[in-house]
Amino acid sequence: MKVIILCAGLGSRTGLDYPKSLFKFNDQERLIEKNIKTIKKMGIKNKDIIFATGFKHNMIKNYTYKKFNYIKNNSYLSTNMVYTLLNTLNKIQNQDVIVIYADIIFDLNCLKPIFKSKFKITTLVDKEWLKKWRLKKNFKEDLEELVIKKNKIIKIGKKTRKINGIDGRYVGITKFNKDMIQLLKNKKFLKKVVKNYKKIDFTNLFMRLIDTNIDINIAHKKLNWFEFDNKEDFMIYENNF
Repeated sequence: MKVIILCAGLGSRTGLDYPKSLFKFNDQERLIEKNIKTIKKMGIKNKDIIFATGFKHNMIKNYTYKKFNYIKNNSYLSTNMVYTLLNTLNKIQNQDVIVIYADIIFDLNCLKPIFKSKFKITTLVDKEWLKKWRLKKNFKEDLEELVIKKNKIIKIGKKTRKINGIDGRYVGITKFNKDMIQLLKNKKFLKKVVKNYKKIDFTNLFMRLIDTNIDINIAHKKLNWFEFDNKEDFMIYENNF
């Protein structure tokens, strides 16, 4: 099992001059440090954690004490998260992979159902997301369609301002089993199905896979997690969790 942490983006909405994952909380611990501790509680070793970097690559290496693997997306300014992931896959040989966004915080209960899954793709969905999102300023500007049927996603990613019809919130933690990883490494498959994979995000990838009859299974339970979109979100987290 490998864990890939996606941390290539600029995080421009925060107004910070460093990656969101390096934000330091009141307890003087950085977001990335908290998440690494949680990941390692699942038995993951340093050698099996890969940071998929871009913006401030060396800063991330230094603040994580160069203990892990680091693969830089040199095109991070002109590409998106899916390309950042694909850029790391040559390092993966016949292994399952868990992909985690660097701008979220989560506890052990978020990882347990994902680790256990045997499906080709399993992604974490929070069905009790709304209470968290109501804490955010102008939260309706950040709503996305997510429709679930028989524990599978059938629609995801389209912007909406309507709460009704949103079955949950995509968390940003996804497991791809080794067979799915091999498929994602296949250039013919990417060009045929994913097409402009350099520019798309994960919800767009999921919809393209759904259109080819590849199931996006969900794991869900009561989840303790939060997503940081801007600087204010860090304050909300400090004050409410």
